[in-house]
Parts: sequence; C-alpha cells; structure tokens
Amino acid sequence: MSVLQQPPQEADLHDLCVVGAGPVGLSLALAAQARGLRVLVVEAGRQDPAQSAPDWSGSSLARPQHHAPLELATHTGLAGTTWLWGGRCVPFEAHDFEPRAQVPGVAWPLRWEDVQPWYEAAARCVDCGSAEFRRPLPPEAQGPVRQLARFELTQLERWSHQPRLMGSLGQQALMAPGLDLLFDTRVEALCFSACGSRVEGVQAVREGQALRLRARRFVLAGGALGVTRLLLLAQRERPTLFGGPDGPLGRYYMGHIMGSIARLVLARPQDVRWFDFSRDTCGTYVRRRLTPHAATQREQGLLNTSFYIDNPPFHDPSHRNPTLSAVFMGLAIAPIGRRLVAEAMRLKHIGPPPHRWVAHGLNIVRRPWRAALDVVDILRHRYLSSVRKPGFVLRNAGGTYALDYHAEQIPHAQSRVTLKNDQGDLKVDFGYQPQDIDSVLRTHALLDQDLRAAGLGHLAYDRPEAERAAHVFEQASDGFHQIGTTRMSADPAHGVVDANAQVHGVDNLYIASSSVFTTSGEANPTLLAVALGLRLADHLGDLLQAPAPASPQFAACAASDRTAPMRQITLPGTDLRLSRLVFGTASLHHLAREADRQALLRAAIEAGFSHVDTSPMYGNGVAEASLGALPPELARHLTLTTKVGLYAPAGARASIPDLYARKLLGKVLPVLNRAVVEGSVQRARLSFEASLRRLRRERVELLLLHEPVAAQIACDEWLKWLQNLQAQGQIGAWGVAGEAPAVAAMLASHGVLCPVVQVRDSVSQHQADVVLAAGRPLQLTYGYLADPGAAGQSVAQRLGQALMRNPDGAILVSTRQAQRLAELARLGS
Repeated sequence: MSVLQQPPQEADLHDLCVVGAGPVGLSLALAAQARGLRVLVVEAGRQDPAQSAPDWSGSSLARPQHHAPLELATHTGLAGTTWLWGGRCVPFEAHDFEPRAQVPGVAWPLRWEDVQPWYEAAARCVDCGSAEFRRPLPPEAQGPVRQLARFELTQLERWSHQPRLMGSLGQQALMAPGLDLLFDTRVEALCFSACGSRVEGVQAVREGQALRLRARRFVLAGGALGVTRLLLLAQRERPTLFGGPDGPLGRYYMGHIMGSIARLVLARPQDVRWFDFSRDTCGTYVRRRLTPHAATQREQGLLNTSFYIDNPPFHDPSHRNPTLSAVFMGLAIAPIGRRLVAEAMRLKHIGPPPHRWVAHGLNIVRRPWRAALDVVDILRHRYLSSVRKPGFVLRNAGGTYALDYHAEQIPHAQSRVTLKNDQGDLKVDFGYQPQDIDSVLRTHALLDQDLRAAGLGHLAYDRPEAERAAHVFEQASDGFHQIGTTRMSADPAHGVVDANAQVHGVDNLYIASSSVFTTSGEANPTLLAVALGLRLADHLGDLLQAPAPASPQFAACAASDRTAPMRQITLPGTDLRLSRLVFGTASLHHLAREADRQALLRAAIEAGFSHVDTSPMYGNGVAEASLGALPPELARHLTLTTKVGLYAPAGARASIPDLYARKLLGKVLPVLNRAVVEGSVQRARLSFEASLRRLRRERVELLLLHEPVAAQIACDEWLKWLQNLQAQGQIGAWGVAGEAPAVAAMLASHGVLCPVVQVRDSVSQHQADVVLAAGRPLQLTYGYLADPGAAGQSVAQRLGQALMRNPDGAILVSTRQAQRLAELARLGS
C-alpha cells in the first residue's frame, strides 16, 4: 500500500483508477488488487473522515421536504458515507430482478443468479458476519407466529460489527500492497479521446493544483449524485454521450419510502421476541422482518416492502416512558446528540420545534431509576461495545409497538438530477408517485388481515382511513439511498451501463455505485452495490488478463491469501495444528493506537503466523479486543490460545486510557494496577465468556490456566468444566501456562489439567526441563529472545538455538515492529 503524498506523474499508468474510497470503491479496489492489478484510488476527502465534508453549497433541492439535505446525506474520506451509515445489510431478493407487472417497462439485464455468488464476499467486506439472510423460525416459535399466510418472518437484516468501515475495510485498503490511495483529490472531469469512445484520463484538483491521472480502465465508484454529476458534465461537452440530453442519464432517481402510520398490537406480548434484535453466532446483530411473499406481491401488484417494530417517537412525551424522554433530551442537546448519531437521524428523532422539555422532564421524574438503568444499558451495548447494537426496543406489557415500513419506490423519469450551472452544481428533483403511496397503504391492509387471521395481533392506525395517504406522503423522504440515475439496461436508450457496469459506448469506463440499480427493491443498497462492485472487479481482472485469486470469490482479505509459507506442526501430544512460531500479544497494548495494533496483527498474518497467543491480562483485555476487531476474513486465518486464572485488576476496562491511568496511579496505590490470581472455576467461567465476546468468537483452540497456584485448584471441578467446554465445541484443548515453578507444581499434583504445557524457557537456563523431567515433550515454550544469558547474540542465533532446543513444538515470539515479523517468520519456515 501507498498513501501517496504526491500525485502520480502523467506518464504513470495504473491498470485501474477507482474514483471514490467509499465501501464500494474500496471493496472493488481490494478485489482488483487481489487479481494482481495495480490500482489507484482517488478520493475527494481526507484519510480521516472526521475532517472531510462534501461541498454541495451551490446545489439545490426542488422538493426539500422529500429529500435529506445533501450535506447530511453524503460524506467523503476513507470509507465514505459509512461515516453516516447505520450498518444495515439486506440483499435484493430473486423477484427484485424479475420483470413485474407493477413496475412496467423496467428490466434488469441481470438475474439473481448473476449476483447471488457475490453476496458472501460482500458480507465480509461490510463486516456483517455472513450472507445468511433467510432463517426459518426456531422450533420454540409456536402458535400464531407460524400461522401467517401472505407474510413471512424468515427474512433477516444484518448489521456490521461497527458501521464506520474505515476501521475494517479502510484498514485493509491501507495495508494492501499494490494499492495506491490519493486523498484530498477532487476529480473534476473525464478526458475523452477524440471520438469519445474512450477515457484517456481524469482531470483532478489537489491542493489547488490541476493534474491529470491515467489508467487502462476507470471506475466511478462514488455516490449516485457525485457519479451523475461527472457524467452530466461530460455530456455537456459531448451532447451525444449517454443517450443525449433526453436520454436516461440523471433520470429515474429513486430511494425508498419510509415511515410509520400504525402500531403493531400483539395478541401475546411475549411474541415480541421474534421481532427484536438478537446476536448471531458470528457476533453481529440480526433482526427478522415482516415481508409479503413474492407471490403476494405479484398477485396484489405490490411494491416490495418490509416491516419492523420500533419505539414510539422519542419527541412525543405522550409515550410517558422515562427512558425515551431521557434519550430525547440527550439527542436534543446538539453537542451531545451529534456525538451519538448522525445529524439526519438526530433531527428525525427530536422532531420539529417547539420541544416539550417540561413534559419529558416529568416522564423522567416519575421513574428516574428506570431511565438511568436503561440508558446505561443502551450506552454499554451501542457505544461502548466492540459490536455496536443498531437500536433498542423497550418492551412493554401491552405488546404494542410502532410499526415502521421500508418500501420500494417506483422508477419515474421525471424524478431526476440535472446540472444547475456551468460550475457543476446540481438541481435535484426527487419525487414520489401515487403508486408509491397506494402500495404502502394496501400492504398495510393485507398485513392487518393476515395478523388477525393468524391470531398474532392487529394494526392500530394513527389516523382515520381518509387521512392515511396524506400521513404516508408527509413522511416520505429519502436522499440517503441514491439509486437509479445511471441505471443498467441492455438497451443504451434505456440505461447508462450494461450488465457488466460498462458505460454504453465507452470502452474503458465503468460505474460501481447504487446509481446503476434498475429498481430500488425494499433493501438498503449498500450490500448489493458492494456485490456488484466485486463482480465488476472480477470482470476487469478477466479483461486485463490478471490471474484468478486462490478463492473464486473475493474475500476482502486477499492480501492474506498470499500468506508466506511457515512450517505448520501438530503440537506434540495433541491434534492441534499451528505454525512453528506463535505470535504472542503480551506487548500488543504498548501500541497506543488501534490502527497500529491492527497493522501489526495484519503483518503477522501476512508473514505466515497462523496461531496467536493472548490473554485477558494483556492490556487488561486490549489484546483480545484488537484480535476481535480484525475483519472476519483475516481472523479466519488464525487459531487462538487464551487464558484464565490470572486477571486484570478489579474494575479494569479494555481501553488504553484506563490502562495508562492505572499504570500511573498504580505507582501511588499499587492495588490499582496489580494482577489478580484466582483459582475458582466460577471466576474462570465469567472470564472465558468475556474473552469470547472480546474475540468475537464462539471458540478458541486452546485454553490455558495462567500462572496457576496448585493449592488453589479444585482439580475435579476444573476438569469437569474443561471437559464440558470441549464437548460443547468451545475449546479444542486445555492446559497450563507460566513460569517453571508453577508448571512443575501443576504437573506434580494436577497432571490431568496439563495435557498442554506452555512454559518459559531459555537456552542458558533450561527452565523447561521441568516438563521433560515429568516425562512430557516440550510443546509451547517462550522467552528465548529476552534471554539475558544470550546477550550479544543476534535474533537469528537466539531463535536458531531455540528451535533446536524445542525441535517438535511451537515457540512464542513477540515484537511491536511489523518489519521484524517477516524475518522471524523466515527463520521459522
């Protein structure tokens, strides 16, 4: 990787130039780089999204009541608009790609089968855990919830672990070799050949300097409005491009129609659990949605729609809920609210002024402790957790909840984007059609019928029937999901790009954006846009004759697919497979920045380390949390050891500020920074569960008792617990770890707890002989590089002697220098 400090020279020719470093652009660039292409990513914003903001000051909205302000709907910088994103991931269904009578004259040039193979890789890119988006109801879901006829509760929506992808996808791009990133560079124009059939370069501005960037192929991967702006400017210079001024460019601008016009009243309040958020086995949050069957949509002429439950509006104090009022007050105080949610969501939740502060205050005063407990729980799961909970639903005994809808918008030629002036400002005329409103109302009516027939519940509308259409129209607004302005079509007269996202009539220009969608479906566009971007990268790799990656479907960790070979061993006395050298994380927390810790872990993976040793003691959990923050496609290359028995000081948190504060204050009050040794199984159980949460894993390959005191260990109780963990698949094996005296005592008195032994050793003192004396082979040893008796020897000499000392086992090594890892790996190969 290279974050370019100076732009490439005009003579410098990349294979691919990607304009836009949002989730689609980065995913595509990484996939292309995995094919061996030399890729340049050009981004208008800065590397730090917090310091970036697009300038739409000259553009205007024809119907501002239906479109979010442009400055709130878009963002620039690394990972783009995910800075504002909620993290929701939903796929388009098969019938979304099919011709439908209710969407006349519209035809995707793709089938669902063309896109579906890319969803798994797309899910890895956006860090939502997996591409499982359908799940039958579990056996315990009995009664009315299974009696729905026209609707289903089997579709899932998933959320990213953390929606701001600059920490996962962005870091992958920053670490990828052969991928150049040029920030703070705004592309102003496309430079066409004389005949207009080819792009020869892009004209850009960086720090006031005009420059021209060249490549063999170009991909416009920004948001729909930014991409459309560039093409409209090109069309102004060359009016015959893209079907001409009356052609499809800029037309069919869509999003979704969203809101709430009714409450869901459940006949059995306990059935709310089938509608609420839950944690998936891969650690991400999922939620079931009520959706009409595809057959119901066809028979009734409905646009695709989903429903999910929510709390009543925060801003309306008539809910009388102290927690909702407390959340409202926090959001309404702008400096606080803007730190909690994106500004557009903040404004939605606090509603229009005047705000009824006194009524909200009375709600809190009635039950202050309830509000305090709920708010703490919300903050803990949404803002202080490594996996961000996307929302919260406060359950109530009456089983009544707001019912939100999220529905497809019909494509319409007069919903469009045009140039406002020669400077490239836009006029956005985004509007809804009567069919959009009608479909929402009829879908509600059918759902009410189905709920009543099943005995599951009913809908209670907020307004009389005569006022419901107006109620839908009042809430109809989007602008975040920018769809359709460069749509796909097999016919250039009806679309801007073909099925491979190539611009009609231009040999080397492509678009990777939700702007190419032919219809909007009911799904948020990010997942499909990323899937189409990955599909395009594969197509470009074929065109440019790049070799296929090891995996036929791009996993966002393509760099790790080129892992250097390191000798793999079977740990003596076990069936565990691990690398000859194990990467230890005891000093990982000495890197204060998470980005540096992630970079070091990635370097270890790329160097060939396939097993990592960690502990909740290392940085008071910081090391485990950093391992858990690795993108799933990188984490899958690792097996792990963690430990129990040696614990962080009471009240310690897995954060660098807390860690450093304890180290400083511990000089005055040592208890604040003193490790705790405890031999109880109950404490170990709680610690191991916390470790799995931090690691975002369901299991570890090896669990070790850390520096155990043999006299504290109830052997039978420990053995039973460890055997249960192994039977449940949560651990592969168990053992002990520590200094030689502690290990020797455990071998003598509790040998059944020591099938695996990890012990400090050195070539000068041979501490690990206590293991050999017990008739055991050396398995895991550490400490050689810090051996004071080997002063004056090089790292290569020390490690060479260590490998001879422990010829069949694995040796732990640790470093904070990424460049040193390759040397260590080479010595262990």
